[in-house]
Amino acid sequence: MKKFLLSLVAIAAMGLAAMAQTYSVEPAANTVLPKSYSNYAIMSFTFNFDQAVTVGDVTSVKLMKDDPVTGTEITPDDDWYANTSGNSVTIWGADYDGFTCFFACEDANYYLVVPAGVLTEDEIVVEYYGMNAPAPADPLEVVGGDPLPNSVLPQSDSRIVSMAFILEFNKMLTSVDASNVTLCEEDGTVVAPSNEWMSTISSDKMSVNIWGSDYDGFTDYFIAKDGTYTLTIPAGAIETGRATNEEPIVVTYYGSAPTTGIDNIDAKGATEVARYNINGQRVAAGHTGIVIVKMSDGSSMKMIVR
Repeated sequence: MKKFLLSLVAIAAMGLAAMAQTYSVEPAANTVLPKSYSNYAIMSFTFNFDQAVTVGDVTSVKLMKDDPVTGTEITPDDDWYANTSGNSVTIWGADYDGFTCFFACEDANYYLVVPAGVLTEDEIVVEYYGMNAPAPADPLEVVGGDPLPNSVLPQSDSRIVSMAFILEFNKMLTSVDASNVTLCEEDGTVVAPSNEWMSTISSDKMSVNIWGSDYDGFTDYFIAKDGTYTLTIPAGAIETGRATNEEPIVVTYYGSAPTTGIDNIDAKGATEVARYNINGQRVAAGHTGIVIVKMSDGSSMKMIVR
């Protein structure tokens, strides 16, 4: 009985050791496949383990082009074989004469797929590049818009602002999910539309209108305050081809231009017609706080009266 228990402990220890195996592969993953001549790459891949491994059925190994699951399979003339040397295992595709096969590389991604149980308990997928390593992708960025990022929100004399933000990007857009978009005041207070946030992609796919709808399906409005506003599109909400935005898109706007006291008014001969508070109500000349001064030439100016 004691010997039997010791055997079970030994078997368990061997299993844990197998799970803890680490390895490297040649050619290294995420590199351009080396060519022997012209554009032909050799179908030979060597795995170097930190300890000896038991090799399973290598005939189930696959070399796939474009996608490890749904791509085109690149098969050797004969079959896949394995040679072991110490802690290294070389998996290679053979031709009908028993030599290592070659295949014509294209400018595509290739995946060596080693099923679970062949070398390790888990499936191994190694990615390679046929001709050129892909250039680092430019991150998705806002390059313009209406209103422009980092600008004062356009508003009426009563500071009413349309809840519509057109954002121009540096990449073509496939889809935009605006359901979790947020618009926040400087203190974090959320400014929400009456109904929900919607999105409309432009015909050239380079911009999107993020707009808050009311219950009648029209664009909603809000009353702007002083300070900053941040429009945030969550990570994963924007698709550009096969990729999504990995980081949130955050755009800043201003409720009003920064001021430090009474604004200087130089209306070039125009005279004051009326004054309004931030709620659009007409006030007297002695009213303190933020006021909107409407001039005789049709212009208006904001000022702080202390």
